[in-house]
Amino acid sequence: MTQKTAKKKSATVAPPQFQTLPALHISEEALSWLRHYWAKLGLPDNELANLAVTHDRREYAKWTGRRLNSLALGCYCYMPHLSSASGSEDLSQSMLTQSQTAQPIIELSLLDSAGQLVLPGFGAAPVNAKKSSSKKRHRHLIFIEKDLLPMGIEVTVAHELIHLSDRYKGNPRKHHCHGSDAIAADEAKITGYAPDALRTLLADETARRERALRETRPVKYIYVCDHCGKEYPRVKRYPRTVSCGVCDRAYNPDFKLRLAKSL
Repeated sequence: MTQKTAKKKSATVAPPQFQTLPALHISEEALSWLRHYWAKLGLPDNELANLAVTHDRREYAKWTGRRLNSLALGCYCYMPHLSSASGSEDLSQSMLTQSQTAQPIIELSLLDSAGQLVLPGFGAAPVNAKKSSSKKRHRHLIFIEKDLLPMGIEVTVAHELIHLSDRYKGNPRKHHCHGSDAIAADEAKITGYAPDALRTLLADETARRERALRETRPVKYIYVCDHCGKEYPRVKRYPRTVSCGVCDRAYNPDFKLRLAKSL
């Protein structure tokens, strides 16, 4: 945590416009699993009018006003009705932080005979979709890392849709430990994969993602917390004094990070 975290200004939020939803900037493979688990979770078709999914980290950051963790494999963000013209909003996010050839990115924005958006495999958009656009509406924003193994794509889509389903049912949950909490148990149940297999997949995909990052952005600095011993690898030096987020989520000078190595 930095000293200025508490008073730091929010980045500009530019979510997709409702008239463009559903916005599905994903591969055919990811789209197929989206259809599959949307139906399996019993999510209603009318929620599609609030859905946007992308493989593009920059696009997702533009939607939410927040940069993704560089190791994130997937992220779900619930965006309630924007309360002001500035786009300032309290967002609720659930992130999966843990390749084969990347899949092509596509956008499916199809219209039915009434001029309403239709997602193949889901049926027509609700009759009142246009009318509801003028009312207070929310958005479901999802990021899926494109450079995942086939099983990784399937599981990540299922994982983020579980978060969406929780929010839709009014019972959003946060992770206590990725791969070993109630959400992970639901993920195993709906996908049919054993919990141990899912934990191994998460670790493997995270390691693959980190190796890919290190090839283009090698670590040059290692910071360490002298209190708990946690290391923080960095591509660039911190521009200001930083404290350990494990020891205290807010900035705390008692847990200042020390530059231990310059590689």
